[in-house]
Amino acid sequence: MRMLFLGTASAEGYPATFCCCRNCLEARRRGGKNLRSRASLLVNDDLLIDAPPDLARRSVELGVELCKVRVLLVTHSHEDHIYLDELRLRVWPFAAEPPTRLKVVCNRRVRALLRRRYKGHFRELRLAVRAVEPFETLKVARYRVTPLLASHHVKAGEQPLIYLIEDRGTTLLYASDTGPLPPSTMSFLEGVKLDAVITEATLGVVNSTLFPYHMGFEDVIKLKEWMESQGIITRGTPFIVTHFSHLTCPLHEEMEEILLPYGITPAYDGLTLEV
Repeated sequence: MRMLFLGTASAEGYPATFCCCRNCLEARRRGGKNLRSRASLLVNDDLLIDAPPDLARRSVELGVELCKVRVLLVTHSHEDHIYLDELRLRVWPFAAEPPTRLKVVCNRRVRALLRRRYKGHFRELRLAVRAVEPFETLKVARYRVTPLLASHHVKAGEQPLIYLIEDRGTTLLYASDTGPLPPSTMSFLEGVKLDAVITEATLGVVNSTLFPYHMGFEDVIKLKEWMESQGIITRGTPFIVTHFSHLTCPLHEEMEEILLPYGITPAYDGLTLEV
């Protein structure tokens, strides 16, 4: 399984659009790994997790052909995770040829938003949308996908999701956006062996006592230690953090220094991981 981080920032980007804080100014000055688009991940070349507003530009910069994507997993309805207008570009005159059929896996609210926006056009756009419930395993293209329940601040009645993705004997957990995992998700994971973990660390140097719907470094370290104690992962399992906020997460090099002793790697836009 090959994973490419198309973006690693929280909703406002890093540096943020209208911010001149120390982190944003320094990120602009240093450039490189400190310039982050909103979070998204490409698995192999045909499964995409979340579709933020800056997806098109990042795909060009990283040499990704999004026309090959067959599966889109959406975590929740916030616009930095599903930018609805991007999907209208799948047909002429925005695309010269009919695109690959795209299977969208999402919660019920995201499906309702897509139906409202594209009612009567799913066939033209070659979209197949499936709303799923947490802990329901399904086969999508070559993958076995299991949505798990996240802890996140969304509209009343919406179920925010994180995803287990299995591909030819390799299992990935992608967990963003979420605070400390709900008991039902932790209980489910007790029976799983993971080959890689990607989780958020939006709150950086503070923790979820400040805001219970995201995690900071302290929360992530506790999650990793719990997974090791349960045999879900080993000490050598790749454990990557993403979805960084400029308000609470320092520059990339500083995050590397903080997290290195715990065997945790901060992602950056363009990072490629193979397991």
